[in-house]
Amino acid sequence: MISVANIYASVKQTGPIWALFCLLLLAGCDSPSEPLFLSGPTMGTSYNITIVQSPGSEYAQPLQDEIDSLLNNINQVASTYVDDSELMLFNTAPLASEIAVSKTLFELLTLSKAVYDLTEGAYDVTVGPVVNLWGFGPENTRTIPEDTALNRALDKVGFDKLTLNRTHQSALKSTDIEIDLSSVAKGYAVDKISDYLSDKGFTDFLVEVGGEMRVQGRNPKGDRWRIGIESPTVVPAQPAKALSVTDVGIATSGDYRNFFTVDGVRYSHTIDPRDGRPVSHNLASVTVIHPSSAQADALATGLTVLGEAKARALCELQGLACFFIVYKQDEFQESYSSEFAQFLD
Repeated sequence: MISVANIYASVKQTGPIWALFCLLLLAGCDSPSEPLFLSGPTMGTSYNITIVQSPGSEYAQPLQDEIDSLLNNINQVASTYVDDSELMLFNTAPLASEIAVSKTLFELLTLSKAVYDLTEGAYDVTVGPVVNLWGFGPENTRTIPEDTALNRALDKVGFDKLTLNRTHQSALKSTDIEIDLSSVAKGYAVDKISDYLSDKGFTDFLVEVGGEMRVQGRNPKGDRWRIGIESPTVVPAQPAKALSVTDVGIATSGDYRNFFTVDGVRYSHTIDPRDGRPVSHNLASVTVIHPSSAQADALATGLTVLGEAKARALCELQGLACFFIVYKQDEFQESYSSEFAQFLD
């Protein structure tokens, strides 16, 4: 019996570790040859890879070395924790200067811009100054800012302050914005590893980085991959919904317990970039299924900001497969878009 039930995809979170909403791999079965499992640290989290048609133990280490190198290269481009990463150097570059950027950074910025436009600004990789002002950043102070301070911070927020030039593969800042790609970089890494494995001739695999996932082909039994969406109201590891998927990326955003309360008012860690204030709706978590894990990653964040009604309307309009958990009447309730129904097992 070969079980891959120990691979978990955790949600994005900025507070204490608490799996409000996680993805649990359910597939596991007998197979003529044992799958290859690879894992390791990356991007301040970890990655897990299952390759159904193992190339043999002698190839495992060289394969992992190449994957580690790929991940290190992405981290060196997109990390905000590496002082000399390409992103950090761009963040400190002079204003009004057109700066040539790498293919990786340009792809990440282009994807971020597309989701920014699609969500009408609800997804914005420049929101960091406001998040920090509310105390949900590295300092974790959690305070209500003065309106004047909030307005000053908002002056530095907005993807519309960044101009991308596809011809020159360059970017230009008109204002002193700071970009943080943590809401899309892990999904992007998942896609790049998946593309790498496909180029190597592998057809059946699962890739997970920090909770973002992509599955390709079939599981060890030869069936579609089965993924469980776990509700916060059920016993841990008991999925509320079982999905049957293949050739898709999956991402989740949400952390219902990351908030602070002042005078009976609850302030969520989810900040709306458009007004700089914590969201007041009751959408606890969003899962998105998309051909691209990077797209799913960014969309999950943007839809969480929008709230259930607007998020669901957008999903129906754009044909997006989305699953929502909403806190209503002292309990968590589930809903999903029409496109999501096809993945229910």
